[in-house]
Amino acid sequence: MLILAISLEVFALVSPFFMQWVIDHVIVTADKNLLLTLTLGFGLLTILQQLISLLQAWVGMHLSTTLNLQWKANIFKRLLDLPNDYFSKRHLGDVISRFGSIDHIQETLTSTFFVLVLNSLMAVFTFVLMTIYSTQLSLIVLLTLVLYILIRWLAYYPLRNATEENIVHEAKQNSYFMETIRGIQSVKLFDKHYQRHGTWMSLFVNTVNTKLTTDKLSALFEFSNKLLFSMENVIIIYLGASAILDGSFTVGVLMAFLAYKGQFESRTASLVDQYIQIKMLGLHAERLADITLNETETEIIKYNHIPKLDNEQLVLKVENVSFRYADNEPYLFENINLEFKDNEAVVLTGQSGRGKSTLLNILTGSLKPETGTVSINGHDIYQVSPSFIRGLSGIVRQDDVLFAGSIGENISFFDESPNMELIEQCAKMAQIHDDILKMPMGYETLIGDMGNILSGGQKQRVILARALYKRPKILFLDEASSHLDVENEQKINHNLKSLGIMKIMVAHRQETIQSADKILNLG
Repeated sequence: MLILAISLEVFALVSPFFMQWVIDHVIVTADKNLLLTLTLGFGLLTILQQLISLLQAWVGMHLSTTLNLQWKANIFKRLLDLPNDYFSKRHLGDVISRFGSIDHIQETLTSTFFVLVLNSLMAVFTFVLMTIYSTQLSLIVLLTLVLYILIRWLAYYPLRNATEENIVHEAKQNSYFMETIRGIQSVKLFDKHYQRHGTWMSLFVNTVNTKLTTDKLSALFEFSNKLLFSMENVIIIYLGASAILDGSFTVGVLMAFLAYKGQFESRTASLVDQYIQIKMLGLHAERLADITLNETETEIIKYNHIPKLDNEQLVLKVENVSFRYADNEPYLFENINLEFKDNEAVVLTGQSGRGKSTLLNILTGSLKPETGTVSINGHDIYQVSPSFIRGLSGIVRQDDVLFAGSIGENISFFDESPNMELIEQCAKMAQIHDDILKMPMGYETLIGDMGNILSGGQKQRVILARALYKRPKILFLDEASSHLDVENEQKINHNLKSLGIMKIMVAHRQETIQSADKILNLG
């Protein structure tokens, strides 16, 4: 890659000589044979230059694509490994914006190294050639470069701040947009589309205004840049023409000097711009660092061991567990001790806000208690890999979602080798099989990422079937029947009872409470 680029630059250095020879030797002497020789020679060099340029672009594209693939795959994997707490504290649009910073970093860095090396070398070579032609004119060009660097530096901090503000506002606007689309049914039912539109417009105007500020700063810099180099060009041409009139310069020499001056200024300006771009990458690096520097679940827990339980009877113990969301807030529960046994159905009840769902999150390993332990057959779930509890359990949460794909794919959670017999069996257990068969495409019926062709009860039953597809030994249900009619709820409770596994449920409805073997009231 570097060799190809150097070859191109050598051709660029030779080109001004062609112009000088044609003007000073061919035109003056009217030598057509020399003109033909020079034209053929430089024509072949031009063809070779373009072929090398094409090859360089081809290699660059493949290198850039490979790096982008590797970086994005690694960052996305790390994002998926971050704890639930990370996502609960951030807007979706903000996470997407931070992840998108990879593109800005990758695009800059993939070409920057080669370009920096080449531009540095070429700037030195072209300046040396310029001084050979005229030291006086070269010093004027150098002074112009110093002024350009000063202007660029003065523009950096205002531009960086405006860019950062624009990124933040754009992330807020995107989050609000996605939130509105996801909740479009509620927006329409409450007749709030004008309000949501007005708020989005306000956020969008903020985004546009910050972008306008950035564009104005860029335009002001561009104006200063063009004015500076245009005035320099006027001075150089005046002094060069004066030298021709004095006989110390030829027209060809002036043309060659101007060509090298153009190369020198483009190289040095590119060096300065790339330096500023690298500094601007700090902005994107800081945003991306929110993903890369936050500890993943395995880094927090620091354990990768997955205990083997074989066919042991499961016992889940909660010992002296206390939890609160912040140090300055009261405890949701304090020093509680519970025991759940295999083939036992336990219902957690109590008033809203007393920590039932929070306790369920602790039992599933999604939240870590402030004090105390949660163990399965003596294995503390926070002293082993998170895959331990996840491999044992199936979970239905209040805010669970379906994904874009077929109903069958959602039940198997996009299993690479789906078991159709098991999919249908789980659907029957969740009392959704008959509903699916009535659909035109059956299990191949496509649903959106919000499950928008399904009713609330149907969506809830598909999610339950998905949890059962794992063949869990522990089933956690958080208001899993809140959208169901009494008849379907009773049938599902009966089906779940026949599974012979541990079931821990959060419920308010009497039908589910009465189906339990044990009731734990959290107040």
